[in-house]
Amino acid sequence: MNHQHLSKITYKMLTPNMVPKVVDSITKSFATDPFSIALNLNKKNWNDMATLFVDRAAKKDLSLVAINNETDQIVGCIINEDWKTREPEEFHTSLDKKWDPVKSMFSNLHHRYKQEHPNTIRFGEIIHSLYFTCVVPSSRGQGVAYDMWYHSTDIGRAHNFQYMCAETATVSGQKLCEQIGFTPKSSIPYNKFEYQGERIFQKLPQLDTNFEKLTIWEKKIVSNLY
Repeated sequence: MNHQHLSKITYKMLTPNMVPKVVDSITKSFATDPFSIALNLNKKNWNDMATLFVDRAAKKDLSLVAINNETDQIVGCIINEDWKTREPEEFHTSLDKKWDPVKSMFSNLHHRYKQEHPNTIRFGEIIHSLYFTCVVPSSRGQGVAYDMWYHSTDIGRAHNFQYMCAETATVSGQKLCEQIGFTPKSSIPYNKFEYQGERIFQKLPQLDTNFEKLTIWEKKIVSNLY
């Protein structure tokens, strides 16, 4: 699939001055999705979670924002980190307990991914696009997410990463990963995952048929050297 630059969208590196607006775009994108409805996550919950990672990512040069040239508004973001980077301390100590089932499911998926990887993962090997990758509802369906992942592959290559990995929560996300050339490595169906003996996400597919399973994907980054 040929990459086509969207003339009305500009992609820029995430910088500290953009953090509040980027967090706001994440909150707008996720606050009313089925995950949030199932766990009663509100805008403050999303603001608290996103701020931890966006603020840290803004101090590095791996993440991108999508800006609408006509309105000068941030309409999307992709938050990238080295896979080996640990979560901020506040991730474990300060967030609302409503996040605990989500944290448990992602931890389970990441453990499976590490088991699937042929070798011990090293720093500088895998660039990880966090779940916060999003496009605000009014700008979806225009190829913005595809473009952000396309550009992030270039960023990973420039920093000598060998692989890129990302999670998807929806069928539409899975299709996008397939288009970009990712390979699924492991997944957890929502109606099978148990947290403290309860299948807490089993109603997600009923709330939205786009939600079937949480999947982690991987893509080899081809070097320009050969």
